[in-house]
Amino acid sequence: MAVKTKIALALGCSIWAMPVLAQDDSDAPATEQANVVGEIVVTAQKREQSLSSVPLAVTAVSGAELSANGAYDTSAIAFLSPNVNFANETSRDAVFITIRGVSGTDNRNEADPTTAFHIDGAYVPRLSGANAYFFDLERVEILRGPQGTLYGRNSTSGAVNVISAKPTDELGGHFEMLYGNFDRVLGTGAINLPISGDRLALRGAFIFEDRDGYRNNSPLTGRGDDANDFAGRIHLLARPIDPLTVLLTYEIYDKSGVGGVQGLLPFTGNPRPDLVVTDRREFPLDTQGFRNNNTNSLRAQVDYDLGPMTATYQFAWRREERESLNDLDGTAISDSTLAEDFRSSANTHELRLTSNGDNVIDWMLGGFYLNETINSIFNVQIPTAFGAFSRLDFDFIDNDQKNKSWALFGQTTVALADQLDLTVGARYTRDDKDKPDSAQVIRRLDANGPPPLQTIIQNQSADWDKVTWRAALDYTLNDDTLLYASVSTGYKAGGFNRGASQAIYDPETVTSYEVGAKTNALGNRLRLGLSAFYYDYKDLQLAQVETGDNNVIENITRNATSATVWGIEAEGELRIGATTRIDFALGYLNAEFDSFPNVLDDLTSAIEDLSGNRLVNAPRFSGTLGIEPFVADLGAGTIKPRVQFHYESDAFLRIQNKDHDRRGDYTRTDARLRYEQRDESWFVEGYVENIENSNVISSVSAGTLIVGVGPSFKGVFLAPRTYGVRVGTKF
Repeated sequence: MAVKTKIALALGCSIWAMPVLAQDDSDAPATEQANVVGEIVVTAQKREQSLSSVPLAVTAVSGAELSANGAYDTSAIAFLSPNVNFANETSRDAVFITIRGVSGTDNRNEADPTTAFHIDGAYVPRLSGANAYFFDLERVEILRGPQGTLYGRNSTSGAVNVISAKPTDELGGHFEMLYGNFDRVLGTGAINLPISGDRLALRGAFIFEDRDGYRNNSPLTGRGDDANDFAGRIHLLARPIDPLTVLLTYEIYDKSGVGGVQGLLPFTGNPRPDLVVTDRREFPLDTQGFRNNNTNSLRAQVDYDLGPMTATYQFAWRREERESLNDLDGTAISDSTLAEDFRSSANTHELRLTSNGDNVIDWMLGGFYLNETINSIFNVQIPTAFGAFSRLDFDFIDNDQKNKSWALFGQTTVALADQLDLTVGARYTRDDKDKPDSAQVIRRLDANGPPPLQTIIQNQSADWDKVTWRAALDYTLNDDTLLYASVSTGYKAGGFNRGASQAIYDPETVTSYEVGAKTNALGNRLRLGLSAFYYDYKDLQLAQVETGDNNVIENITRNATSATVWGIEAEGELRIGATTRIDFALGYLNAEFDSFPNVLDDLTSAIEDLSGNRLVNAPRFSGTLGIEPFVADLGAGTIKPRVQFHYESDAFLRIQNKDHDRRGDYTRTDARLRYEQRDESWFVEGYVENIENSNVISSVSAGTLIVGVGPSFKGVFLAPRTYGVRVGTKF
């Protein structure tokens, strides 16, 4: 405990947390005076503000910085912001974003996320929707801490805002290509077309990636963990009259190939240790899976300037379709497979009135509505080891669900004195869910057990409502320093279990207490900040595979006990001399369950006391340090190296916190060397990522159906060492 305290105190005394990566779209000229951090403008509070004046823990990263770091998808946020982790799954493309130890463990299609993910202000309701490409972006904002007032439901951990580049009145564009090992080919680009001055403009952007799999499937030809993806976006921006702005957007994502794979990991009680994956680049599976994922979305935003206020209406329609096949047991000798057919259609509406200007009282009022329909069918194939039930096909789950949510919210900031502001806000949310359900479930096939199948048909409906709120005081100490303290709450809606257990689980809630500071120093060469937080986290929604009523095996989500979370965070950027740049993001986290007895272990079926266990995917220490030591001026162009070092201490990937649940500590180092023409018209860059070639496990899952004899324990891994070259042009 003394060591932890000393490290925490040293971190707090030396660094003050602050979003790190400056919104600086060009290389700094080779003069000392020009090598300063730039101003960052964000919309974290749904209005444009300087980041240094926002009393929130926010990381903002410009599109130029994302591109310079080779950050092409959501997984990059784990290296950009403190106390943020990212875990991916198999070809289902579900992702879990963990912020300050708050994360979900339920990977079902209808499960709600804990992080509110938005693209251009539009809420993305499904876990797979957060597995997005980053292309032609203005910036990405990561809001740490519950955002129950302005962002509402399912934001107990925080929010991620992906903001794309919008059309302008200038003709231009950019394009880049990448080639790397595993035959990786990636291309991305955009073109901006003004049609009628600043009244009408069009912007189109795309990204594609084709790559061989990271994992070799030795029994079969082909590899797993591959990519065959495309995404595109078209914006149409119109200003028919001065007060009115209309933005229309169409976006498409298409992902195919084998997708992610999982292999059998070592664990206590494994009935077949001979099947465990020993080489994490070799995943011997008897079934070559596949994924076909397609997402289409339409968005519209209408802004009308009324003088003292602006009225904003946002509409979004999103449809996800996915077909996939996975090897269920993670071995080469069983025929257990899981096929899935998933459909989701959602539309959202939000209307806001926002005060204009810098007033004694700034305010916002709004309303939100969501309507979503989900259909999800699972098909399980019984392995040949089940004898009489050899290769039996049946629908494991045929699950429909309809979700409706509406909310009213408001927030105001009042200047109590010249340097002291008070911000208060509240939101009322109501969630209604309906589930006409038809399901068949697997029973344990014991000699004395019940019949192997059970059919469940049951209609269910439930509703919940909640008032979430936020209160914050911020004090402008001087022109360069802001101090703030806040209390905020978050809420995640309840839901249904499917299959034999029809139990309804309740919402989870969190109350956050936070203090922080933001400051610029040394003539804008240094940007620093600190945030410290304490959470009271109640009724956590946790998913496990259990043997439930009538000996039925099922994935069940339950409300667990409470948890206590606290920590500190630091972000900063330092410019030295003419061209040197250093950025960092550091975090310390303590996230543990309170009293948590009588929990069923989904591998051993033993009843355990998990009081004091750590939350999932919550390393105590994590940090990223980036260094650009110099920019060499060659006359016609410049050479700029960059090295980025990331460290995470060990973490547990299941709530049981057993040895086989532990992901050990690891480091990852990336290096880049870039030559850019002086007029920035083109560049060429070589890169190596994960120089250590660390075999880092991303997520684990426990289950059954390992050749019909017992439990299985499977894992998914992050990318190995990758390297390549990319070239780009801008016009």
